[in-house]
Amino acid sequence: MPSVIVVGAGSAGGVIAARLSEDPEVSVLLLEAGPHYATVEEMPDDVRLAWRFGGMAHDWGYSAEGQANAAGSGTSWSVGEAGRIPVPRGKVVGGSSSVNGSNALRAYPSDFDRWVGLGNDEWSWDAVLPYFRRMEDDPLGGELHGTGGPVPIRRFTGDDLRPVMHAFLDACEQAGHARVDDLSSPGTIGAGSLPVNQVDGVRQSTAITYVLPALDRPNLELRAGVTVDRVEIAGGRARAVILTSGERLEADLIVLAAGAVGSPIILQRSGVGPADLLERHGIDVVQPLPGVGRNLRDHPMIYPTWTADAEAIGRLDPPLQAFCVCTSSGARGEDQIDLNFVPFTLEPGTINVGLGFVRPYSVGHLEIASADPEEAPLIDLRLFSHPEDLPRTIAGVKLLREIFAQPALAEIVGDELWPGADALTDKAIGDAIMAAPTTYAHVLGTCSMGQAGADWAVVDQRGAVHGLSGLYVVDASIMPTIPAVPPNMTVIMMGERCSDFLRAELRAGARTTVAGAPAVSPAG
Repeated sequence: MPSVIVVGAGSAGGVIAARLSEDPEVSVLLLEAGPHYATVEEMPDDVRLAWRFGGMAHDWGYSAEGQANAAGSGTSWSVGEAGRIPVPRGKVVGGSSSVNGSNALRAYPSDFDRWVGLGNDEWSWDAVLPYFRRMEDDPLGGELHGTGGPVPIRRFTGDDLRPVMHAFLDACEQAGHARVDDLSSPGTIGAGSLPVNQVDGVRQSTAITYVLPALDRPNLELRAGVTVDRVEIAGGRARAVILTSGERLEADLIVLAAGAVGSPIILQRSGVGPADLLERHGIDVVQPLPGVGRNLRDHPMIYPTWTADAEAIGRLDPPLQAFCVCTSSGARGEDQIDLNFVPFTLEPGTINVGLGFVRPYSVGHLEIASADPEEAPLIDLRLFSHPEDLPRTIAGVKLLREIFAQPALAEIVGDELWPGADALTDKAIGDAIMAAPTTYAHVLGTCSMGQAGADWAVVDQRGAVHGLSGLYVVDASIMPTIPAVPPNMTVIMMGERCSDFLRAELRAGARTTVAGAPAVSPAG
């Protein structure tokens, strides 16, 4: 029986373990550093309840250096030291899907066009749509959406949509943004109900939708509360996983699904990564791949805030229901989408709007600080380091102000608290943004898929690590560019698609195995 170890039980790893274990002839061991809750009822509020998010009880505690500089269009922007920026990553079965905001938007066809343009022709929109549909249980159904899949997709409509959210959507229309019924439909630009993966207030993480239903299979074992140090590689092949306790776990095939921070630092500690970095930390270079930890992408997010009439707002939950997708340039092309507006209510008397800048050009990086797996990695997000990113975010603030100036919100909204009514010039808005940069918490790209030989490429388009056998990476880290949406649904889809790739690899290995040969054939 071929054996597989999946490292990380998050948005991709939970899917892969569940799908591979559907074959009773495959033995799957799923490893997770965080805790496991055996039933939904046992889950604490920050994991179970869809509208409790942002807490640190189930988080790795990563952070990034504060911003250093930014410049735009020949203008020098004043940038203050912002300290360290949190980089939230879920540490629990379900990973970040267990602690996120339940946003269930899909990546756009144009996002996958970019991947294909970088040599990943197996990731076209036509290739991924069946996997989006396979994972979904969406009442919309039809040719675009699946029904009967593991992940329930819901939208707030009618009386379920709070009056303040109705007012926001009306204001969007008054400001010239189209009202749309399905924000996950290709080419859609406008405002509508936010699709979410939650049911009756319970976040439908991959722990609930994939892992828990699969744990009664005798060929699937989950070990929670264990941390992986490195992968043991010999003769060009991954042989075992080494835990921080020193325990050695052998497998025919090893899949890293530890996320865009976890997977690259495990590779680096395993001797796979930039040679100079590994040598500096006394790690033997097994496979020099300079792209490991590079190409880090994230969505910057800021939080414009207004005072509001508490009585008009009414109840605060659900805090997120409405959503607006638009472009800073006013262009109508899907490939130009670069702004998300997400109004939410967390406390009486205020309305916050998460303004997500979702088409950034800035690129960061991360790396191990030492060979010690207990030492936190060094992360540099480099938000707004590209000269075009800050001006487009400033344009987003102006568009959002236009929405909040509409009649539909006149009886609800009061004064602008941040950036503030006195922040009128581009420089003043930019200064406010750079004084407190933060993110949508969508870090990805640090083990990018691409053709062998490209200095930024770490894995092929099926997740196999270049130059090695039996070692795969499948999670948000292998995205070569950042989608213009929150990526969780896309990562789950990638888990579904790569499960099929891995199944094919396991079948091929079983057919070619001879006495003394490995049970799994080398990756192509």
